[in-house]
Amino acid sequence: MAEKFQSLLPMLKERFEKELVREIGSDTNQLIGVPDPYITPGTEKQDALFYWDTYFINLGLIRLKLIDLARYNAENLIFLQRKFGYVPAANLKSYSRLSTLPLLPWIVRDIYRATGDKDWLSRMLPDVINEYHFWTTKPHTTSVGLYRFTNTAKKDTTPDVLGSCWVRSIRFDKDENYNPVDLNALLYRNAILIHDLQIEADGKGDQSLLHKSDHIKKMFTLFWDEDSHFYFDNNFAEKRLNQIKTLAGFMPLFVELVDEQQADALQSHLKDFVAPGGITITDKEYTINGMSWSYPLLCAPFLYFVIKGLSDYEFMEDAADIGTNWLSMVFDIYQQTGNMWEWYNVNDKSITSPKGVPNTPILGWTAGTYIALLDTLGLG
Repeated sequence: MAEKFQSLLPMLKERFEKELVREIGSDTNQLIGVPDPYITPGTEKQDALFYWDTYFINLGLIRLKLIDLARYNAENLIFLQRKFGYVPAANLKSYSRLSTLPLLPWIVRDIYRATGDKDWLSRMLPDVINEYHFWTTKPHTTSVGLYRFTNTAKKDTTPDVLGSCWVRSIRFDKDENYNPVDLNALLYRNAILIHDLQIEADGKGDQSLLHKSDHIKKMFTLFWDEDSHFYFDNNFAEKRLNQIKTLAGFMPLFVELVDEQQADALQSHLKDFVAPGGITITDKEYTINGMSWSYPLLCAPFLYFVIKGLSDYEFMEDAADIGTNWLSMVFDIYQQTGNMWEWYNVNDKSITSPKGVPNTPILGWTAGTYIALLDTLGLG
């Protein structure tokens, strides 16, 4: 099985290098110029550098030994951070007023681990810290001491433009009323990551970052449903939990926030999401049509978050079962179509999406996750 999955790696490496490298050194009508070459998710993705896609793309690039491309991706994001005071969701001008899930510390950490370049790390860290401050100050702060998605222009408040990544999602109705569980989980761990990277670079970490992570951890009871023993988004305006059950509820595993008892409770909920091709983004089909972030679909990023979290808590049998089912589906569909895809219908192991939900052939986060899972599951 491992040999079968690995057989795609040379082809993926070639396609990354030959099809997906872009050089946009100056602004165009649609794009913001950046100083270095970068990897775009796919030929139908407007040639843009996408922020959170880059984390998963870099997971693949680093394992394929394409370290320079991974570093260029990161340095372009740092350039955008310096230009805007935050990392926009993409270098598309139309995306420049919002950011997205803050994965910059993880991107920088991964490159540092691959290179051991402390000088490079020292140059990147001030901007990583500035991004953390962006996410933990107004307008992202909420009345209960946690953090939310919002945008910089505040021209509208639809889910598509608030940086949640969950475009056309049943998860949010009015985004700004929610403390999202995945965002706050990441901000908890980001503080620790930055502190640890500071020690690597300079021998000393900012203790206030650890105080921040401790505060977020204490507040995480606001996401926990005592009846079901699962994490949900917190509606701070209405003082209730949003009972839409999604893979975001497993993010505390990925950031290693939970204790063993809570981890066991989360693991027990996997059965509600498991499907022949992996896991579904929500536990069931909801009644709203045209929603991409919903059963029976799955995109690669949240699969990776869940499997990495399961692995870190030593739920290896679950991680292996879910991961190999997804890898097999992606491999088989690649053989049939010659492509990887943005969305997979994991219920029938196809690329058929519900009415009103577009599906795009991409490498991007799907290829990056595919490559990273081979490593995580010991198949690389």
